[in-house]
Amino acid sequence: MSFTMRQFVFWSGAYNAGLALFLLFPPLYLAFGLNIPAPLWGWLLASFLGFTSAVLILASRDLRTRFSLVYWESLLRYIAALLLIPAGLFGDLGLIAVPLGLGDLAIGLVYMFGLPKELGLPHSALLWDRCS
Repeated sequence: MSFTMRQFVFWSGAYNAGLALFLLFPPLYLAFGLNIPAPLWGWLLASFLGFTSAVLILASRDLRTRFSLVYWESLLRYIAALLLIPAGLFGDLGLIAVPLGLGDLAIGLVYMFGLPKELGLPHSALLWDRCS
């Protein structure tokens, strides 16, 4: 059985939900070496991840009409990677931020290049929410 973009989007939304839950508990993420300076920031990130989780899971139900939400999420994934990787390597966020950032980069690339292939739409149509 092949893995479709619809399934990938759904499971990446579930991944976001898991990260959101993880960030709600400072003792848990501190035990993994993630150094968020104050619990408020972890909770703020958790709320953002919870929202993006819902968007991705709902988009996976009808990818043909909600494709642009997923495409724009790829841009958010790139921004997350640009922030997490250097903060993990050179800052005090913790080395666990590096694989998290690399994961975001990989997911963003799958979204950006998998959607046009599966839907048969050019990047400009995905970016500007045009079906043709």
